[in-house]
Amino acid sequence: MKSKRKRSGRVTCFGSSTYPVQARQATRVPVSCPPGFQGRYTVQPGDTMFFIAQRFGVSLQALINANPQIPNPNQIFPGDVLCVPGVGQPDCRVPVSCPPGFQGRYTVQPGDTMFTIAQRFGVSLQALINANPQIPNPNLIFPCDVLCVPGVTEPDCRVPVSCPPGFQGRYTVQPGDTMFTIAQRFGVSLQALINANPQIPNPNLIFPCDVLCVPGAPPAGRVPASCPPGFQGRYTVQQGDSMFSIAQQCGVSLQALINANPHITDPNQIFPCDVLCVPCPRKGRVPKSCPQGFQAQYTVRPGDSMSSIAQMFGVSLQALINANPHITDPKKIFPCDVLCVPCVPVRVSPCFPVSSPHNSAGDDLLMEEEPSLVEEQETE
Repeated sequence: MKSKRKRSGRVTCFGSSTYPVQARQATRVPVSCPPGFQGRYTVQPGDTMFFIAQRFGVSLQALINANPQIPNPNQIFPGDVLCVPGVGQPDCRVPVSCPPGFQGRYTVQPGDTMFTIAQRFGVSLQALINANPQIPNPNLIFPCDVLCVPGVTEPDCRVPVSCPPGFQGRYTVQPGDTMFTIAQRFGVSLQALINANPQIPNPNLIFPCDVLCVPGAPPAGRVPASCPPGFQGRYTVQQGDSMFSIAQQCGVSLQALINANPHITDPNQIFPCDVLCVPCPRKGRVPKSCPQGFQAQYTVRPGDSMSSIAQMFGVSLQALINANPHITDPKKIFPCDVLCVPCVPVRVSPCFPVSSPHNSAGDDLLMEEEPSLVEEQETE
């Protein structure tokens, strides 16, 4: 027969080892709080001394010092009551004086770092550190510490001695700026901005209060006076283009594109609205000269025929053939061949306005422009 065990206030765990049931921690309440305290706070589940210090903008040490009834700050329990010290407790570090030209004083807030404060006020981190010798370790600042914020013209700011001719103006770097974003803001190329600021040895490292020379905006679109014989056409540069990308797009070599555009003095710097001559990808047949009074030279494109070109310019097929003796077989023309387009033998011509005693209404309109041009020249 099994003997009955008498129940006791002990719990048996894993064999013979026994542990007394831990009684709930009694609520700890301070007898009094130090002068100038903010108030009393009752600990909630999940709280720690660190979180409570951050919540009220005081240092952890100040909170610990104000609560001697908590012998172990690492163990607090829901229901414990804490004294929250004032933000001006003696452990707050305050500078005796600030350097000349400082912007003002700043009281550190929870979550602040020297770096974020420097960014907020547009000063370099080193300038902020130098202005606050009362902070021996810049990596350790606490809520209620008071910092001197230096002026934006501290000696560590890099300022150019002079700016190149034609520059737009000077710009003081702001927090978050990069050379690329500044170049975009002022509509200049990144390389032009870098070249204008030799006082910045590393363009990837600029700091608030650095002063940059902003070069002049690129000139209005540069247009070639003429294009070499046999070119495909003209291309207007778009945002983001480069000589290399245009050469690839048009199927020509980079060197051929550069050679065809001597008006672009630096092939690494092209700007929207620049006009480029695009050479042909292969050498076509080019006439030595064109007959007198010809309209223009035309570069054959894929799909063209002598007949379609004659129709395009409103001339007869035979006149087009006669003007191009270098094309031995008119039925065989190839892209990049260059043709002379003869003038249209009609009274109203795209080449020259026709003057006669019996001008049509269209001729009168064309001829009326001539006197106004002469008058302008005389006025000049």
